[in-house]
Amino acid sequence: MKLCLLTYDCPHLKTSQVHNGLHQQGILDVDFLLMPFTRRANRDVLCQHRPEQFSGPIPHQIAACSGGSVYPYSDWPALLDRYDYFLVCGANLIEAEFANSGKILNVHAGLIPAVRGLDAFKWAILRGQPLGNTLHRINAETDAGEVLAHMPTPIFTDDSLEILAARHYANEISMLSNFHRIMAVGEKHPNLVPAAPTKRMSLTVEVEMISSFTAYRAQHAVGRPDLGAHRAN
Repeated sequence: MKLCLLTYDCPHLKTSQVHNGLHQQGILDVDFLLMPFTRRANRDVLCQHRPEQFSGPIPHQIAACSGGSVYPYSDWPALLDRYDYFLVCGANLIEAEFANSGKILNVHAGLIPAVRGLDAFKWAILRGQPLGNTLHRINAETDAGEVLAHMPTPIFTDDSLEILAARHYANEISMLSNFHRIMAVGEKHPNLVPAAPTKRMSLTVEVEMISSFTAYRAQHAVGRPDLGAHRAN
């Protein structure tokens, strides 16, 4: 299987995490397609639900250590037929022709089609919706491509918002790193009502989201698995 990670031409945490996850499974033939990145001013947020992304090695360094190749984003038309899949680790706007190729896979931090757009983790909590990630083929619309699998994020009664956010992000990385296995199973959450994509959550609305978390946790929490339990022979 020939893979290419679609990401930024700068240090990027998710890119290195997904690359490491693939290599741990013996998927070594991984290259990089780099989009130019211009860092914007930091936004004020009350809940930092994802770790700081712009840290760690740059893709060129990862490729040098792993034997991968690095290409500028403008090369995508010539590369399209070389790869089985392009995995989105970080991206700007993607041309419709590339997006509609069926070869670009993404993990969205919400359960598509019910939770689409930005700050999906926060909007799901505010709206009382189930929490989870979605593996999907992208198309030219926002988080509207073919759903390949859902992965619900478990919520426990003793979770803080920060602990839950960390678990949700870890599942996102795991889902993209294990996309081939997850695609083969294709588990999907039933009865999701389609909704329009969201924008970044404002500070005012974020206050409301944080205030609603205790009730959300009480509604959606499940029991922790008994790791000491075993099946009798």
